[in-house]
Amino acid sequence: MTTSALKTFLTCFADAIDRDARSVSRSHATRLRRLAERSPPMNEAQPARVPVQAGCEAELASYAAQSPLARALAAILPTIHVTRSKSYLANPPSSDFGENYGYGVICGPDGGPPTLIKDQDIAFGLMLLGPRTHYPLHHHPADELYYTVTGPSFWRTGETDWTRRAEDEIIHHPPWLPHATLSAERPLVLLYIWEGDLETDAAFIPDSVTADAALSSVGLDAT
Repeated sequence: MTTSALKTFLTCFADAIDRDARSVSRSHATRLRRLAERSPPMNEAQPARVPVQAGCEAELASYAAQSPLARALAAILPTIHVTRSKSYLANPPSSDFGENYGYGVICGPDGGPPTLIKDQDIAFGLMLLGPRTHYPLHHHPADELYYTVTGPSFWRTGETDWTRRAEDEIIHHPPWLPHATLSAERPLVLLYIWEGDLETDAAFIPDSVTADAALSSVGLDAT
């Protein structure tokens, strides 16, 4: 991957979230543009893949013609170390969750998964979910912003009902807010930004909603 490809991605990501009027989105957009202008040195991130990745790459490619951000992300994805949380795999919320989930850190601090850019104050990357996959309630001390590169998907916080989101939407989770995600009929590609406590991983919390119940509640068949 070239520095130019990474700079293009950072600029496209900044443009996408800068459309949101919230100060948290504008602040992150400014930081992304500063990173692009500074052209920080890239690390060898030891590219790695997860089982769900091929389907998500194909879905991302289907958005490339209409989305500059999807094109830019697709260009750098082969160089990203995509992995799965060891704690999630040790105690998965459903039997097929491990085969339908993955994430990669594009920018982040030392001590975590390999990254393309090192930064001690912010972390961002991508998350992948297979079709009809329930990512149940979890929380973390970091402030989180999600950007839906593809869609649709469904989101909820705490015990609230699911809210449908299309592609190109922004979802904000303040620190420690319990939240859950549900993909629809197609693979889901998301971008995220973390700020604050970057060292503490996300952790599942008790969730009364099962994967089958989540799918049924939004009109999807679990099979």
